Amino acid sequence: MKHTKALAILALAAAASGCSQPEEAVRAFEVPNSLCGTPVSPDLLSPLLPADGEKLEVKRRTPGMDGAMSCHAVVDGTIALSFFWEWRIETDLAKVARSNPYVNLGTHEGKDGTYVYADKGGVSHVTCEPVQASLKEGGKMYARIIVSDKGRPDSAATEKLIRSYAKALEKLPECVQK
Repeated sequence: MKHTKALAILALAAAASGCSQPEEAVRAFEVPNSLCGTPVSPDLLSPLLPADGEKLEVKRRTPGMDGAMSCHAVVDGTIALSFFWEWRIETDLAKVARSNPYVNLGTHEGKDGTYVYADKGGVSHVTCEPVQASLKEGGKMYARIIVSDKGRPDSAATEKLIRSYAKALEKLPECVQK
């Protein structure tokens, strides 16, 4: 009986001293409500951003051509999420999706056929009406997102985000003629 009490006390002390649950990661940064001028719900961004980190910066980059833009959510100096919109003459969603390294077309496709997604990325057609007159007839705008290694892969969250991002792009002046 003496040994049983002693073992129980020893087990309790070991559990209290070093065998506790690891601490949850904590974010020091605030999740933004827009990406390079495009409104995006923080609730949709949060599941794909790192669970921890000190600083989040949103950096816009416009390639050397009209009709395209990229935006990056950078956490502690490393890209976590990338967002793109671009006008393409190519109007086949499958071909556009091939430019996104993490989208496997056989994995997930939207019921309406306007988007595809995976745990680390998505591509969606953006409906622009009326289309800007300066763009070639037949071209379409596409939205793409990429979740990098710094981010957290999640196919359900990626689907929600690509759909919301494409919908928000519909209102941009780059999409519709004002």
